Amino acid sequence: MSREEVLDRIRLAEARRRTAAEEAHRLKDRLLAEARKEARKIVDDAAAGAARAAAKNVAAETRKIQQERQSTVASGLERVAAQKERTAARLPEAVDRICQEFLRMAHD
Repeated sequence: MSREEVLDRIRLAEARRRTAAEEAHRLKDRLLAEARKEARKIVDDAAAGAARAAAKNVAAETRKIQQERQSTVASGLERVAAQKERTAARLPEAVDRICQEFLRMAHD
């Protein structure tokens, strides 16, 4: 084999090595880009899922608070109505006492 043939083979092998290295570099870049894209999608999906779960929890707690508020208001209205009834029942007695006291003071 002549010197030129050996050099040609070396050049060819070097060119193949460069081509293989470039192809490997492109493959690595492509795989990294795909992995980043997939990671972004996973993070975005997780964030969306967390946002949905948070919205669901907020809605549930809002309903719970509204129910508690309604219960508290209803209980308060019942107590007010009961107090009003007791007060209305005692009103004639109070009027009688005031009239008696007035008459007593007027006669003294």
